[in-house]
Amino acid sequence: MDNQQTNLLCQTDVQTVDIQNLVDISNVKIDTTMNKTDRIQNFIRDIKNPYCFRCKNTVVKVSFCSDGGSFQELLQDYFSSMSQYE
Repeated sequence: MDNQQTNLLCQTDVQTVDIQNLVDISNVKIDTTMNKTDRIQNFIRDIKNPYCFRCKNTVVKVSFCSDGGSFQELLQDYFSSMSQYE
């Protein structure tokens, strides 16, 4: 995913987006046997838009602070924390 694609995905408007076009995150399965890089790539492939998706019937919009960690760092932290629940 390049910067232009990322910017377009990030700009999805939750007020106008068709919820039926969003992936339901509860259906996304993460293979914890894969290395972090592959898990992240598969997650992004499966969720299609990591900035805007749905959880059942609720639209979820994700944003990050400009002075916070990078998207990759945050995803890596998230997936690392998932192994604690196995």
